[in-house]
Amino acid sequence: MRHLLWILVAASLGMLAAGIGFAAKAQQPDADRPRVSLRVQQRSRYENLEDQFRPGVGLSSSDVALALQTSLFVDAGRGRFTFSGEIMDARHELNDEGSVIATSMVNALEPLQAAVSVSLPGIFQDGSTSTLRAGRFTMDVGRRRFVSRSGNRNTITSFSGIDWQWRGQDGRNARAFLVDPMRILPTSPADLLDNEIELDHGNRDTHLAGLFYQFQPLPGRDRVELFWYGLDQGDRPNNDALPRDIDSFGARVFRPSAKGMWSYEIDTLWQTGKSSATVAGVTRRNLDHSALFYHWEIGYAFDAGWSPVLLLQFDSASGDEDPFDDRNEGFDTLFGERRFDFTPQGIWGAFARGNLKTPGLRLTSTPKPRWQTMLSYRKFELEAARDVWSGVGLRDLTGQAGRSIGRQLEGSITWAAIKDRMSVEAGFAHIWAGSFFRDVSGARFRGDPTYFYLTMTTNFQGPQRP
Repeated sequence: MRHLLWILVAASLGMLAAGIGFAAKAQQPDADRPRVSLRVQQRSRYENLEDQFRPGVGLSSSDVALALQTSLFVDAGRGRFTFSGEIMDARHELNDEGSVIATSMVNALEPLQAAVSVSLPGIFQDGSTSTLRAGRFTMDVGRRRFVSRSGNRNTITSFSGIDWQWRGQDGRNARAFLVDPMRILPTSPADLLDNEIELDHGNRDTHLAGLFYQFQPLPGRDRVELFWYGLDQGDRPNNDALPRDIDSFGARVFRPSAKGMWSYEIDTLWQTGKSSATVAGVTRRNLDHSALFYHWEIGYAFDAGWSPVLLLQFDSASGDEDPFDDRNEGFDTLFGERRFDFTPQGIWGAFARGNLKTPGLRLTSTPKPRWQTMLSYRKFELEAARDVWSGVGLRDLTGQAGRSIGRQLEGSITWAAIKDRMSVEAGFAHIWAGSFFRDVSGARFRGDPTYFYLTMTTNFQGPQRP
């Protein structure tokens, strides 16, 4: 894998040099004028959780939080070159020592993005567009299940490195990147509760590489994607995860939703390599890693009032069948978004893409032009009875508690109060606990958990200034 990383670096530097030379020869007088734009986005989300389900010592049975996320975006460019920057302030209020707190919630006053990009038109195909950027940035790749800029979590993972994207006139697109994932700091609960400011650092000896290709649309609107992610995380005490060296090979086939028509999606990822795991307080490294994830869904968009779309979904992420052997079958979700498949995040975040088997139904609708609704019902089970409930930490090493986590009902309604300026969203989630959830929790089981949130997002866009 390391040889491929160097190939990616050399190819990207070569394209950057070619792009600089091409840009110098092909500039138009008007395109060479400098431009600057500013945008501010602020999101406030009130959250309430009853009957805490996490096993942490000292956690209160109920919890509230005010999650505040504020970002200042700046884009400045001249000709084919653009600088993009973002300063984000993500913090939590209303918490106390009995609250759940993590780096997914707090990252105060962080320079999240600072990258330079160059436009390289006409590579491989006349009329195609491509961009090469270098620096620190966030990423959305493909369907966003494995690498994403989270739209729901309060903090956002960023990367430092190089990223090349290409799009052809015939609908094809490709991507290649080589980056170092950044570690969100601080990490101690006391500092997070106080919203302390500490600059993020890159994970030491850690690299993420990726290749993505989407083919030209097939007859009938069907699309096919192939992708590979290579994650090599060093064995360093200050990294945000245990050492792992995993290659992930995936494919996605889908047909987009359209009124009066059927749609479908099949998304799968197979992982192989080496990884680590902690069981009963003992960490084991250099385990043979072999894991699998797949998602499939079929849906129908009714050509009727409210534009309802009904989806039948199924997700499966493998778990570690024997926690004490020299293998690890637990699926690694990498840096993906889980909100659109499973559950709200924040102080809820009950399900992650690991050791999970879940069928479900999802109904979305648009009752009015500025209103959107969603209702989802899913059953959640462990894929491997002796592995951990991913994202929560409950575990039965004997496997006698069974696999049933429970059934979740989730809903949301969104109102675009001012188009492109302000939106309001309210939502809820409730779990009817299954046998595994109740038995493993034991005396700590407080009841079937319920979550509610209310979010307001505002955008302020300044005029582009030449």
